[in-house]
Amino acid sequence: MTLRQVLDVLWKRKWTIVAVIAIALVTAVAYLQLRTVSYQSAGIVRLNSAVTQAALAGEIGGISVELDADVVTSAAVLDPAAASLGDTSDELASAVLVEATSDERLVRITVSAQGPTPDVAQSRVQAVLVSYQAYVDAQMASALTSLQDRQQDAIAEVRNIQAQLEAAPGDPIANVNLATELSKMTSATGAIEVLTNAGTSNTTVVAGPYPGELTVPTPLVILSLALLTGLVIGVAIVLIRDQFDDRLRGEDEVEALTGVRSIGELSWDRKLGRLDPPLPVAHNERTDLSERLRTLRSNLAVSLPARGAAFVVTSVEPGDGKSFVSANLALAWARGGKKVILVGGDLRRPNLGRYFGDAADGEGLSDILEEHEDGADLAVGSVESRLNSTRYRRLTILPSGAEPAEPADLFATPILGSLILQLRTLADIVIIDSPPAIGITDAALLAAHTDGAIVLASANRTDRGRLVETIDALRAAGTEVIGVVVNRSRRKLPKSYASYYLADEKDVSRTPSLSPVPSAVGPVSRSEMDDEEAPLRRSRVGTGEATDDGQLDDEFLDESFEDFDDFDDEDDLAAEELSTGDAPEHADAESDLSGSAARGDSAAPSHDPQTPRVRE
Repeated sequence: MTLRQVLDVLWKRKWTIVAVIAIALVTAVAYLQLRTVSYQSAGIVRLNSAVTQAALAGEIGGISVELDADVVTSAAVLDPAAASLGDTSDELASAVLVEATSDERLVRITVSAQGPTPDVAQSRVQAVLVSYQAYVDAQMASALTSLQDRQQDAIAEVRNIQAQLEAAPGDPIANVNLATELSKMTSATGAIEVLTNAGTSNTTVVAGPYPGELTVPTPLVILSLALLTGLVIGVAIVLIRDQFDDRLRGEDEVEALTGVRSIGELSWDRKLGRLDPPLPVAHNERTDLSERLRTLRSNLAVSLPARGAAFVVTSVEPGDGKSFVSANLALAWARGGKKVILVGGDLRRPNLGRYFGDAADGEGLSDILEEHEDGADLAVGSVESRLNSTRYRRLTILPSGAEPAEPADLFATPILGSLILQLRTLADIVIIDSPPAIGITDAALLAAHTDGAIVLASANRTDRGRLVETIDALRAAGTEVIGVVVNRSRRKLPKSYASYYLADEKDVSRTPSLSPVPSAVGPVSRSEMDDEEAPLRRSRVGTGEATDDGQLDDEFLDESFEDFDDFDDEDDLAAEELSTGDAPEHADAESDLSGSAARGDSAAPSHDPQTPRVRE
């Protein structure tokens, strides 16, 4: 993956990363609330030279002393310190640590202690230092007293021996005893002089205890580590998940996966659920979705003939939006000035009724195929009589008809090619809404008699492997795959694009929405006209037959054409002419019709033999 692809994945999954970071921070906060906080303080005491020698040798002048670092944690030192603090000796012993360092002359002892607060830690160190100093002073005073006593004893003994030698100068035993006592006296005197010369202070505190410092990381450090850990883990989860997630991400992956170009990416629009029927191209409000549907129409127009084009709309799996795209493409082309026939080719689960109501119901494709299942020639009237008009000009529908026992067997009959060929002669565009292509042969059988098929896939839903399998299945059946349309994309328009191309809400409020209008090829029911609150009359155009509501006169024909021409999407028509290089043929016919009505010509407009009739 390139750096840009990695960043795209991280941005698409940013909420997963945020969730992991939030979990890490919550865990850190919980730890901070539950942990035991302790503080540590320390102090350093230095022993003078005499005490250092005594501590290292364990004696001074022959008098044993205990002055090493281990004495600090003994009961002789800790008991007085604990008593002064109000603590127990065991509690103080568990909180105190001692470390001794020495050089050639002096010994330094570092005493550290922990406590629940900075002051407690400081006071414990202070109490231990004071107790240790008192202990050393007591030891040295006791040693000095013992040396002085030994010195006095030695002096007295020397005097006794000297008296003996005066009486018996040659006594060898007396001479030996005199030498021994003189040595004791000299040793004691030397030790006393050492203690005396060392000064009055046996110990010196060179670093007093300070207020305790935290022995655990600070909350800022813990929260920072939690944030960093959550970020790293979140990024790792997202990247690993992306590597194992085989769903289609967008149209930029289509061609690399299938070898088929992407001809459009339709955005997900949360407002679509409030439209009834869900036909965004039927409204003058320009949204991202409606603009992309028109772009899809223009892209398809480049690949299709200018007249008599036919193609199949299928999908990878149910729910990808094939019927939605079929219905909106048909209406977009009709608004662009093309005669359009929308065929309900999904005989298993027809869904066009959601978009066009009763116009998508009744006899249709399956009935025609069953009638000619024996190989009889296809009569022109059998197709035209089953074309239903819609509430939109230039758009008619061939319903699915009754559900057959096995749709694939019907589509395999030779008459299907003749039927689609006849539909081509009746319209500029024939759009066939077919079942999903994967696992079902209906789409391939229908597409075999058309200019090709477009395949619908859903972003972040369609499995990449299934998309490839669908394309391969269609190609294996000899179907020309025109392209892939990625539906439900969450890719947003840049703000600059939205502000320039999409209509502002205030502008939309001043623009009349496209009201459904009666088609020029068939009847519209009274209920449909009542919904529009317009006193429209219904009639078969060009037949000269009057209905129960009367005949469509020239004045009404003139007014209706003028009114609805104002609402046509001129941009759609211009785009269609540019893409196909051919202006709609029936536009001139409508102008002539409108002009003759304005001149008051009595001659009724002649019926175009290619204009499909609808059944009563």
